[in-house]
Amino acid sequence: MTTEYARQKLLKTADASRYLGVSTKTLRRYRDLEGGFLVQDKEWFSGAFDNSPIRWDIEKCEEALAKRRRGFSKYKDFQIAKKIIQDQQK
Repeated sequence: MTTEYARQKLLKTADASRYLGVSTKTLRRYRDLEGGFLVQDKEWFSGAFDNSPIRWDIEKCEEALAKRRRGFSKYKDFQIAKKIIQDQQK
């Protein structure tokens, strides 16, 4: 099976934070629920239940962190999306 799900490397928060080189508290703060830039169901996934562990897609998290370090911001992403929508409406 070579679906995207089979290729994803999903780690629990503690393992993901060690792999990415940030604290678990920082990683959680980066979630969009906390005003961060890591988007649910894209870079991270909640479990089926409230006490299920969060799983992090390591490759997508690395990409998002790299973009963030290069100066991309959430505001810039919104501006790009807004321009695309405006162009489609023309």
